[in-house]
Amino acid sequence: MVQLRNAGRKMLQLSLLIPFVLIALYWYMLFTSQQQNWHTMKTSRKLQLKKPAIFAHVTPLQQEPVKPVVQLPVLPRADSAIAEHALSTTVQSKKSPTRMTQLEVPGKSDPVRAQALQVPKALQVPKAVPVPTLSSKRLLDGSANWLPVPNAESAAPDDLAWRKLVQPEGSTCPLGRRPFHTILTAQQSLYQEWQTKIFYYHFRKAQRQGGRCTEMVGFTRLLAGKEDGLMDVMPTVVVPALGFDKTRGFPVINRPWTLMKFIERTDEWAKRISEDYVYIAETDHLILHDLPNRATPNLNVAFFFPYMSPKDPKCGGVASKWFKGNRYDIPPVGPSPAIMHVDNLRLLAQPWYELSVELKHDREADGAFGWMLEMWGYSIAAARLGVRHFVWQQIQIEPSAAWHQDVKAQNPYIYHYTFGVEYTMEATPVVGNVGDWSLDKRSYFGAAPPTKLTEPPACAQEEAFVWWRMFNEATANLSASGQWYARTGHDTYRGGKLPQPLSGLAKELVESGPWVLTNGP
Repeated sequence: MVQLRNAGRKMLQLSLLIPFVLIALYWYMLFTSQQQNWHTMKTSRKLQLKKPAIFAHVTPLQQEPVKPVVQLPVLPRADSAIAEHALSTTVQSKKSPTRMTQLEVPGKSDPVRAQALQVPKALQVPKAVPVPTLSSKRLLDGSANWLPVPNAESAAPDDLAWRKLVQPEGSTCPLGRRPFHTILTAQQSLYQEWQTKIFYYHFRKAQRQGGRCTEMVGFTRLLAGKEDGLMDVMPTVVVPALGFDKTRGFPVINRPWTLMKFIERTDEWAKRISEDYVYIAETDHLILHDLPNRATPNLNVAFFFPYMSPKDPKCGGVASKWFKGNRYDIPPVGPSPAIMHVDNLRLLAQPWYELSVELKHDREADGAFGWMLEMWGYSIAAARLGVRHFVWQQIQIEPSAAWHQDVKAQNPYIYHYTFGVEYTMEATPVVGNVGDWSLDKRSYFGAAPPTKLTEPPACAQEEAFVWWRMFNEATANLSASGQWYARTGHDTYRGGKLPQPLSGLAKELVESGPWVLTNGP
């Protein structure tokens, strides 16, 4: 009997050790997986730490450098411009009608826009627009995809071939260029105001880098609300925001509403927008490169969102009740980022708005679609009208703490920071919680991000460094010209032990190599 009791005690003691054994096993597996990628991570880290900015060949400001090291472009000061440069256009200030600030209407002050207006349209747009081609490949959810040209998915598509023919100097741009107007839809809040400033900084920078034949020509901020402090800073159209009776507390419906009302103002539209195409942008877009236009009069360009799939049992099932055709014809895209011909926008705006309001007022649709409701309003309206889309995944990325994307390999044009990135100070991703190092736009509802955000942990994924650099670069320029905020929110560093800089033998061991361990000489 005593032996049985002793055996029972031993079994109990062993069972208490099981959780600790499992935890140790988990960390061992994590450590070994990290060891396998050590050389890759070490090389990536060295590149990230030594590379001063995401863009090369940027001339620094003639002042004491801002730390962390971010090279800033030379941008001449203007009375009320956000870090403007030679591509500025002009807009008349409503506060002082005789004064012109450096921002909006096309003219001599904007060589890019002036070039677009001077080049005959016959030289900008091909005489025959290709009929959309159904791709032989399927999207990730199995949906069909339409192509602007048959080889659109190749490494050298025909619709982008003209970009390689651009000469450094010349009076005309190659055949195939299709200028577009950027419409930045925004709500009236501090939260979207600081995002707008950062967006506009990088928009103008990418526009300048695109040169005289860039297709990113015009810009208008479409604001739902009232006139604000940015009216004199960037071209802005104001549309009164919808009431609660329409939005039911979901203000994103103001996007189709403001677009519809802007289109209805035919004189103002004609005065501001001379381009045949528009890019619908959101305030949390960071433009990485000069964005090309791959849309045609017969085909919109958009991004595939996995959560917009008509094959999803829940959302797709509800969507089928609002679309009489085959539900799989509903494009798995949203209205932004999207580039489309203005005729397609005119066709879509009103049914997109009306359907969004109807969906919001329907309990089943509202419950199924949630924060995606206005996106579903757009995609269902497009399906009803037969508006086809070219799903172009390179147009943007939207990383998060849960999934990471290789920015260098994917080479996107837009970084959409809709999701936050969280890390421990050892660069372990944190999912479902706030990390020791945290960058999330939702952390700055009540105050804008500060300048000089603390850099990510050394071995964090590339997207964290890209986002951090682009924020620091924009806010440093805006702050230098007195256009950032005196009161700001917290830093990206939230807690944990900050890594100490390496020195001596440790620095030599980490930053040189590779090293091979042997048993002897």
